Amino acid sequence: MAETQDAAHTADSPLPSRRELRRIAEEAEARGEGPLPQDELLRRAVASRDAAEGVTPTDPSTAGIPTDPSTAGIPIGHGFVTPAAPSGTRGQPAEEPVAPRDYGKAGRNLPAAIGVGVVLGGSVLASLIFYPPSFLIIVLVGVCLAMWELAEALSRSGAHVSRIPVIVASACMVLATYAGGREALWVAFTAGAGAVLLFALLERRTGNAVKDVCLSLFALTYVGLMASLIVYLLTLPDGNLLVICFLALVVASDIGGYIAGVLFGKHPIAPSISPKKSWEGYAGSALLSTAVGVAMAIWAFDAPMWTGIALGVLVPAFATLGDFSESMIKRDLELKDMGSLLPGHGGIMDRLDSILPTAPVVLVLFSFLPGFVD
Repeated sequence: MAETQDAAHTADSPLPSRRELRRIAEEAEARGEGPLPQDELLRRAVASRDAAEGVTPTDPSTAGIPTDPSTAGIPIGHGFVTPAAPSGTRGQPAEEPVAPRDYGKAGRNLPAAIGVGVVLGGSVLASLIFYPPSFLIIVLVGVCLAMWELAEALSRSGAHVSRIPVIVASACMVLATYAGGREALWVAFTAGAGAVLLFALLERRTGNAVKDVCLSLFALTYVGLMASLIVYLLTLPDGNLLVICFLALVVASDIGGYIAGVLFGKHPIAPSISPKKSWEGYAGSALLSTAVGVAMAIWAFDAPMWTGIALGVLVPAFATLGDFSESMIKRDLELKDMGSLLPGHGGIMDRLDSILPTAPVVLVLFSFLPGFVD
């Protein structure tokens, strides 16, 4: 009789909400348990609800989880799905889920992250020093891969991002910027936006053309336009040095924030968006970025020291905002990383999240600060 009642309770239990699962994931991350597998999140959510209702299940490993195979795969929010029925039969324990590898306070595969960073950074630096036009190839490859990743991620919201038109339009914007400068960029952006709009309206895959068009134009602006502004820096006098300075400032901000956050981080800036980003990490970003900014201003551009300090203070602020913006998108879409192409980093977009939104800010700063753009 007790087993019959428990089975009835199991079958009738509503699935946990997306908010419940997110709350449990945040609590586990705050305790240092790392990201939990989906079935463990679901088990804890059901156990928490049963405890609140005073229900004591006879089999904690399967309590509250629907065992009807027809219910497997029901989406919760955008990303969570109900796990399949346990592999064990009634009365036999199910197989334990494989826990994700714990990287400790580092939070990532640090040797892989360093190796990938050195290869990417060395390739970019070599192209800008020895043959700056070759940097255009790196930008084109990065834009195409990043756009594909972003389109795949945004499709989880139920919308359809027009991948091919957006990728082609972004590539044309990059090439137009290098060949014709700022005016050519705006012409290419306008034409690309019109083409994306027309293609999305004609295709109409989801029945929600407004959402499809808005997300497609967002992807075109976020990746294509911001990357084109970096290429525009390259077309200016001493453009390769300007791009090196810009990338060095952003990379210094990321490295300084990561090291200070891992070693000293205790006070989160926005725990609901990104619990691991702390004020101590932001201070490390500003310090290292300021040191790089002063060094670049004095030795590369013969500019006043205070211009380097200004760059070192402002760049981390906008780089952090860009990081938070992508974290908010990933949290809404229930994603940990935008992709898995770069071991230790995630996807291409996970490396560009602080670079792309900072590009227009740095372009304005270089234009107004003395010693950078004549």
